[in-house]
Amino acid sequence: MKQTILRVLLLVGIVSTSFIFAQEQEKVDPSSDVFGLTKLWKIHVHLTQENWGKMQPQGGGFPMFGPPGMQPGMPPGGMPPGAQRGPAGGARPQPMARPGSFGFEFDYAVADIEIGDERFQNVGLRFKGNGTYMMSASTRKRPMKIDFNRNDQKQKFHGLQQLNLQNDVMDPTHLKSALSYSVFSTVGIPSPRTAFAEVTLTIDGVCDRESLGIYTMVEEIDKSFLRRHYTNDKGMLLKPEGTQGLEYKGEDWKDYEWYEPKSKPTDAQGKRLIEITRLIAQADDEAFRQQIESILNVEQFAKFLAANTMLANMDSFLSQVHNYLVYLPTDTSKFEFLPWDMDLSFGAFFLAGSAEQLQDLSITHPHVGQNRLIERLMEWDKFQKIYRDQLRSMTQKCFGEDGSTLTELATLRKELAQPLAAEAKRAEQIQQQAQQRGGFGVGPGFGPPGASPGGPFGNQPPIETFIAKRRQSIMDQLDGKSEGKLPGSPFGGPFGPPGAAPGGAPGGGPPGFPGGPGLPSGPNGPGAPGFQGGPGFQGVQGMTGGPGMRPMGVGNVLAPAVLAAADGNRDRQIDNDEWKLITDKWFQQWDKDKDGKLSDSELTAGLNALLPR
Repeated sequence: MKQTILRVLLLVGIVSTSFIFAQEQEKVDPSSDVFGLTKLWKIHVHLTQENWGKMQPQGGGFPMFGPPGMQPGMPPGGMPPGAQRGPAGGARPQPMARPGSFGFEFDYAVADIEIGDERFQNVGLRFKGNGTYMMSASTRKRPMKIDFNRNDQKQKFHGLQQLNLQNDVMDPTHLKSALSYSVFSTVGIPSPRTAFAEVTLTIDGVCDRESLGIYTMVEEIDKSFLRRHYTNDKGMLLKPEGTQGLEYKGEDWKDYEWYEPKSKPTDAQGKRLIEITRLIAQADDEAFRQQIESILNVEQFAKFLAANTMLANMDSFLSQVHNYLVYLPTDTSKFEFLPWDMDLSFGAFFLAGSAEQLQDLSITHPHVGQNRLIERLMEWDKFQKIYRDQLRSMTQKCFGEDGSTLTELATLRKELAQPLAAEAKRAEQIQQQAQQRGGFGVGPGFGPPGASPGGPFGNQPPIETFIAKRRQSIMDQLDGKSEGKLPGSPFGGPFGPPGAAPGGAPGGGPPGFPGGPGLPSGPNGPGAPGFQGGPGFQGVQGMTGGPGMRPMGVGNVLAPAVLAAADGNRDRQIDNDEWKLITDKWFQQWDKDKDGKLSDSELTAGLNALLPR
């Protein structure tokens, strides 16, 4: 009898142990070995000419210049000869470009992918991005999205369905995304994981294992991401595009399409979005403060806002109309904000001001123009305390002298020294090739002849300098010793002193409007249609805004490119000799008919060539 009882107890113990072990096995994340601060993968992409052609987008492009590389005479690095665009080579209707978007529509094609020692066939591959794609469209090193199970539902990479390959065309350091996502993760905000990849490309009959250089590999925010951070993946995930902040669009759900739900929301979830936007737009102060905590995770938003402010991440919810996600979890039914696209953090979004100005960005008004959610929360003493406490804590934790960000930066510089040095050398070579062709180059060689790799983005101060000065500015503002500087329009507009109108008065349209009717043709064809301006916005030629809107600060766009070209000794200043040298050089290049004079068309073409493309 005793033996029988012992056997039963032993059996129960084994079953219980097996059950617990199985549960623990289910909790193990198969993708945990994919990412890491210094993880460096070897990735090879292989496709046919036909499939490379299918990946090329129709439409899009900055309206000043037209769709880059999408017209006959496309620069080297674009579509190979004979490749067709679109599923059958046919033209696709030109989509309307939303504010903050360049109107690109990317099709998936079929590719074979090697990652490390693993090989995947019949993989979905497409380009991605807005500005990052536009700036690299004349090279083969463009941002890409890999979808492993798009054509094979059983195929995944360590449990992952998708991966993003970010080409870092706007970040010559290649480090800002990894460091920034780590900041959000460190302070408790669900954030994509990152790694690095050395990517090579084969296009049958065109190139064989051509090195594309270093990419930042970024985790997709999808259902598997949500399951890791929340109780389930059944909530409503939004990736707003073209809507400034959480704008109220009325009571009809169909008017909220620009909030880009990633899956079909339930009626209750749709009503919840309408409810929060209506509360922000219409409620009086008392009602807003009584209700906002029941629909928004206020503490989480304070962290999200503080992290973006600390990083001076202006290409974000602070000024742009995209580059963030919003999630409504099923268990709390309170909206949370998630970070996305961090390559212009650390004060690198030069269209919002110089790095020196962004180092002193105001902590009480860090946003451009109107952002009713931020403004209404900042007027609330309770939120101000939460936000300021979070900002002080994370600045010390991340940007302190022994903080996590500086520690990680030192580790990255040490561990990735060799591949990053090789990438810098490659960028210099591409720049030289662009000069030999007589072009101004985009992508790694972005900028006019003589520009450092990365163009205006390559003239940022070291990350260590930004961290030290930003930390001091934040602490001074928190201690009442300084007020910081208010940002201007992301498409120009100088920083003003505290009290200056940020980005113009209401009525000038949301920031980021790239132009309206009457835009000039670009070198590759006419400006893309569909870009709409705000009231009174006259496009690039007029340089004027709507009622209350400042003129576009073209100097904010030209100055970094001019500095990059003229600053021969790289001291971030232009002396008289350097100025004479570069202007003589430009005169010779721009005087196409060699008559010793610059006509209006020659001067216009020369100045346009200096602007970011």
